[in-house]
Amino acid sequence: MILLHARGNEKIGIGNLARCYELVKFLAPNRDVKAIFECDEKLFSRFSQNAIRSENLEHSKELIYRLKPQIYINDLLDADKNLSDIARNAGARKIVSFNTLEYGFEPDALFIMDEFDYPAASGNFEVFRSFGYYIVGSDVVKRRAKFTPKTRLKNILLSFGGADPAMFSEYFANVIASDGRLYTLVLGPAMSDERKARIKSVKKPNLSFIDSPANLIDLILNHDALVTLGGMSAYEAMTLGTPVCGVEWSYLAYVVRSFAKLKMINNLGDIKNAYENLLNLNLASVNEICENAYLKISGDALAKIAKILDGFENERS
Repeated sequence: MILLHARGNEKIGIGNLARCYELVKFLAPNRDVKAIFECDEKLFSRFSQNAIRSENLEHSKELIYRLKPQIYINDLLDADKNLSDIARNAGARKIVSFNTLEYGFEPDALFIMDEFDYPAASGNFEVFRSFGYYIVGSDVVKRRAKFTPKTRLKNILLSFGGADPAMFSEYFANVIASDGRLYTLVLGPAMSDERKARIKSVKKPNLSFIDSPANLIDLILNHDALVTLGGMSAYEAMTLGTPVCGVEWSYLAYVVRSFAKLKMINNLGDIKNAYENLLNLNLASVNEICENAYLKISGDALAKIAKILDGFENERS
């Protein structure tokens, strides 16, 4: 069995849950695969196929022992050596990490899903590094068409993840003026109902809200640009050929800057300057950056990762 393990909530968002769930769905028709997802019941309802909901890390450890995976894939931000030891003692012959190793987690294989300029971790494990390993859902890839430059930047999609821990939704809802553009603000599924109600209380003629959409595919395709933090939605937009604008925040600021350095994203800078910088974007430059990103993010990560996992399986046989 292949077992994936991820967590999502209002504080950290749902990107890790979402990408692991896409891999579960891709593997499920032909492989024995399950997932442990640490999240509340409301979130779990979106990610329940072949999955078990866990209350907390200790519950997850119990499940790992019970399920006895042959391949264990970790996507927790704070995984430590104890967790990799538990997976190994439960019978895992290959331990894989999709995330940081700074807390001491000891994998046999590490996937780094970017090509940024920081050095890769090194140790007694294989490293697979490329934008080609960044997981974009099969439903997104199916909608990928030939790149077509935008002719305007009028309809703007604002989406800051399932939880928006940066609180940028509130900022943009308040700062948007009558500037000749139309804005759609996505309220993520990990936001509390109280928070959503506060944001939606802002009434402006050129601002509308979408609450917890099943996915962003049609929204991305029907808008001229996406404004985001630089997470999973950014990769989806790149795959679909929609320009991405990133706002710098916390640890994701490095991601936005790194994308901008590779000419894959329009960096709007700090939140205090983001709206003004958005208004001053140059269409020709936006299209050039968008096409470059489109060519780098091909959307075939699921197949590539599955092939590597099959190789791990063959090593045991």
